[in-house]
Amino acid sequence: MLRLFFDRYARRYALIYAAGLAFLVATIGLTVAIPALQKNVFDALTALDSIRQMLPFAALLPALGPAQIVTLDTIRPLVWLIAAAAVLVIFVRTLSRILFFNPGRAIEFRIRNDMLQRLLGMSPQFFKSWSIGDIMARAGDDATFVRAFVGFAAIMVLNILVASTWALIRMVRTDAWLTLYCVLPLLIAVVALRLGVSRTFGMMTETQKALGRLSNTVLETYKGINVVQGAAAEHAFLAKFDVDNDAFTSLNLRVVAIRTFLMPIVAVVGNICIFFLLLIGGQHVAENRMTLGDVAAYASYVAILVTSLASGGWVIGVLQRGVVSLRRVWEVLELQPDMTVGDVPLPMGGRGIHLRIQHLSYRHPDATPDAPLVLDDLSLDLPPGQVLGVYGAVGAGKSTLVSILARLHRPPPRTVTLDGVDLLDAAREDLRRAVAVVPQDAFLFSRSVRENIGYIDRVADIDDARIQEAVQKACLQGDIARLPQGLDTIVGERGQTLSGGQRQRVQLARAFYRGYRLLILDDVLSAVDHDTEAKLLAAIQADIVAKGTSAVLISHRLSAIAAASEIVVLEHGRIAERGTHAQLLAQAGTYARVWAAQSTEGADEERLDQPNADLAALA
Repeated sequence: MLRLFFDRYARRYALIYAAGLAFLVATIGLTVAIPALQKNVFDALTALDSIRQMLPFAALLPALGPAQIVTLDTIRPLVWLIAAAAVLVIFVRTLSRILFFNPGRAIEFRIRNDMLQRLLGMSPQFFKSWSIGDIMARAGDDATFVRAFVGFAAIMVLNILVASTWALIRMVRTDAWLTLYCVLPLLIAVVALRLGVSRTFGMMTETQKALGRLSNTVLETYKGINVVQGAAAEHAFLAKFDVDNDAFTSLNLRVVAIRTFLMPIVAVVGNICIFFLLLIGGQHVAENRMTLGDVAAYASYVAILVTSLASGGWVIGVLQRGVVSLRRVWEVLELQPDMTVGDVPLPMGGRGIHLRIQHLSYRHPDATPDAPLVLDDLSLDLPPGQVLGVYGAVGAGKSTLVSILARLHRPPPRTVTLDGVDLLDAAREDLRRAVAVVPQDAFLFSRSVRENIGYIDRVADIDDARIQEAVQKACLQGDIARLPQGLDTIVGERGQTLSGGQRQRVQLARAFYRGYRLLILDDVLSAVDHDTEAKLLAAIQADIVAKGTSAVLISHRLSAIAAASEIVVLEHGRIAERGTHAQLLAQAGTYARVWAAQSTEGADEERLDQPNADLAALA
């Protein structure tokens, strides 16, 4: 996995990482060189102090040669050199971090885009087995930890390895025996860190899973907030949130507890090293085996080692989290699209498209073999320029039919064709351009009305003339005129600032803006009044006549499909009735009874908005 990750994402930034490594080495070199300069300053100050003490007895001493004379003028350049090295460290360290961190952010950006592309190729069935909260956690926190893994962790690992190695070499050159005493407690700390790493690694995976469950709980509650409030079930959902939150908190506390135990070990080890330095190093100074400058430089090298060890504890945590997160992200990146992707182009000669369904039977993939068919031997023929109306009670198979026509579900081969091309073989881009689906549940983004209608284009490329035309066809002029900022009004998450009818018409305007050869409306007129419904139907019919396109209208309101070229009534996945409005009324079946009920209650808008109640009363 790591090799594949490097080849796919990190290899292109190899030169940038190499430049960052060069600046990192320069940073560490300067950091290690500063203690050596400090040693020279301390040794020079010691020599200067010795000379001052001998000056009263200078007449008794041999003449001092020029090389033995130490003055403040010889020390001052060393001090300025230390200052210059410190300033230079700031510069090269900043460059090294930029060169390491920026590729990490670019990789994170590409990973999230690739994850989105993979998820867009998955069917609705996939999202039944993967919770949305877990997917959000993978695309959110996990992708961020991967970025930390290839940015922060990479530079810190190299920094620790190079700095500690360099410092150890300098320590050995200064005093090998003293270094041996200091390294022993450092090794004990490394072993302790290793044990802690093995304990926390498994917890990291469980923590990320717990975060996914918590995110899913919050998302589900947010999506069903109206139901929760309406049923006064807040306490039940708060209790469920507390359970998931306590599980997530408990796992994090266990990880933090291990780290809290380990980090003081590093501080204690540093103090032990300083103890050995004072004990043994002081004795060596007294024996003239070390100078005070050596002791000062050695203390700086110990500080570098201890800092590296302390950083190692954090880096190990980041590496653990990064590896776990990379595995979770990789599971998404390696997903194989389970929606059929064809490569046969759709004929582009005519303006409309000929939809033909022949003996379509369908059962959901997760259903048991003995479960009833959702669609049973369905056959329909919709030539260009025609409108097909579909009516049926809940569970009749209408939504499944829409999902199949949108190729979100996979129908049996050769049962659905568009202009003679099997739906399974049609090229995805051609299919997306030809078929426009307006679902029953209106989904708007937290952007302006203009961007929601023209979301198929980049914001800078949205065509205002087409926007105005789509708004007019969707009967939105008056509503937009009343909005605070017109088309530029932000509608909020899922269009919460708009009414249900307004959201449906914005969706319809979106279909008009992008264009279509086959328009599928899944009960999108349920929240509009009858006058607006009549205007919308007239606009749709005029658009179909003008462009020679075709449409499938699914509605609980029979008035919305009464003018269709053909109407079918679905019952338990089968076509129970079919024909024109007049023919169905003459059959005196379900259609005729529902039509009579809806017509009788035509003045009662509330009852018209609940056609299932009429059907239930007649059943």
